[in-house]
Amino acid sequence: MDLFKLMNDARKMQQQMKKLQKEIKKIREDGFSRDGNVKVILSGEFNLESIEIKEVQDPKKMQKAIREAFQDARKKIDKKIKELTNEYTKGIPKDVQSFLS
Repeated sequence: MDLFKLMNDARKMQQQMKKLQKEIKKIREDGFSRDGNVKVILSGEFNLESIEIKEVQDPKKMQKAIREAFQDARKKIDKKIKELTNEYTKGIPKDVQSFLS
């Protein structure tokens, strides 16, 4: 492989990753418990932005509902990050992608 081309591809990949990181910071996703009593909002960096609790009397049920809502939001964020990553690495040779990861 041409070293000059590899370096250019690596530089392009690095620029794309910086853009990707900015996009990830903008992500906000809602997550809900199965019973609908808990809603959380997570950032793309998995920081808890807010939490809403409707009616949960039992502390164990509340813990479970919070966990479910968090996991729901996290799955949505993971999916969005994967989609963005695929979009930003399109056109970058696989050997360059693996070289930088």
